[in-house]
Amino acid sequence: MMSSRARVYVACQLGGWGLYGLVNTLLAWSSPVTPLAWWLFCLSGAVLTHLARTRLPLRAWAALPLPALAVRVLATALGLGLVQDLVAFVLGVFVLRLYTLEQASVFGFVSSSIIWTLMMLMWLVLYFAIHAVERARRAELERWKLEAAAQAAELRFLKAQLQPHFLFNCLNSVRALISEDPARAQEVVTRLSALLRYALAARGPETVPLERELQVVRDYLGLEGVRLESRLRVREDVEPAALGVSVPAMLVQTLVENAIKHGVGLTPEGGEVTVSARVRDGALHLEVANTATLPPTTPRPESGGVGLHNASERLRLLCGADASLHLDRTQAALTTARVRIPLPA
Repeated sequence: MMSSRARVYVACQLGGWGLYGLVNTLLAWSSPVTPLAWWLFCLSGAVLTHLARTRLPLRAWAALPLPALAVRVLATALGLGLVQDLVAFVLGVFVLRLYTLEQASVFGFVSSSIIWTLMMLMWLVLYFAIHAVERARRAELERWKLEAAAQAAELRFLKAQLQPHFLFNCLNSVRALISEDPARAQEVVTRLSALLRYALAARGPETVPLERELQVVRDYLGLEGVRLESRLRVREDVEPAALGVSVPAMLVQTLVENAIKHGVGLTPEGGEVTVSARVRDGALHLEVANTATLPPTTPRPESGGVGLHNASERLRLLCGADASLHLDRTQAALTTARVRIPLPA
């Protein structure tokens, strides 16, 4: 079945060249060129421009800067105009017999070459104008999707951190610690404050340095550590070169939250959450793993849940199609979320 883009292209070709042929047919009464000749010329023009579309890297040219594109457009219009004029000349002399070789003149050939070059220039300008509009619409759609994903992540983050039981657990822990360990109670309040401040300021930059993201993750793990106590063990293995790499805000926090929510937090014995990051082969390789062994009867989300889906979508929109997020569950006692973010060239 023909795609919508192909249908638009066919409609533009038929409409454009058909309009040109119709106008010249109406004007043919004052010209030695017959209506049949004009329709044959239009047909050859449509075939020639179609060959140009299929044989030349026009789509790749559409991504070029305007000066480089303009040079290619002018050169291509001149080449296509000369070829089209040559085809029209052959048709006029040997097929339609509109005039003879003796009647042909250099002035006439140059004049018609200029006209056909202008026609081809119009065709190319329209082609790239349509592609520019299409690219702008696609970019706008990507921006909307990015905003929607960011808002979904923000809402999910806020919802997760403002869940009554989460806050009540934190407050209860603070209350218990005030008499037992005032210094630690103060630390819990500070971490909770930092976490809520980060969540409420999440409408800021779309990406943050990994070092900043890890600060929030430590606050979150500190609060969960108060709740889970010895059931939660944390290990961080991040090389210094990775700390400055930009990552989508709340990406690591989402992965750590999933590791606890769907792993460590579901088992009586708990487990270890490991956050590691390396820069290798021009990309940041980030992993969040948990060692919780879930009972066979425990339901597990097929793809890590809505949080991971949104995180994966934001990663693609912010860091490009080469960025990836995969969940590895091939080992029974180890679940690992792997992220790859290409570094800027």
